[in-house]
Amino acid sequence: MSPLSFCQWIQTTGSSTWLRESTWGFPIISAVHVLAIAWFGGAVLMPELGRQLRLFRRAGLALVLLTGVLLFWIEPVKCFRSVPFRIKLASFFVLAVSPPLRTRLTTILWWALWLAIIFASRWIGYF
Repeated sequence: MSPLSFCQWIQTTGSSTWLRESTWGFPIISAVHVLAIAWFGGAVLMPELGRQLRLFRRAGLALVLLTGVLLFWIEPVKCFRSVPFRIKLASFFVLAVSPPLRTRLTTILWWALWLAIIFASRWIGYF
């Protein structure tokens, strides 16, 4: 099964159709996604405060990923064909496998990738 046919299959599932055609499905998931990004981003920018902050970050990241998957589930074919969506995924996967920040160059690259994710996320709705 090709990735496009898999996305087409997802789009024809009952849950995808229900979310896409419901009045509040997309707006609620989208709003929770933005709030989760703020939650995770705030936790990342806070100084290290121990185990509780790590749990806070993980919970924020889990919520971002869950709502992101649901947003993809609503319009998988559109996302598959979207260049900004691919930029966002590629940047996120690079961040997920990157080593911890140790040098100024890796810090700059880390922030550049986060900016790419943010801008690509905004462009998904328009392209």
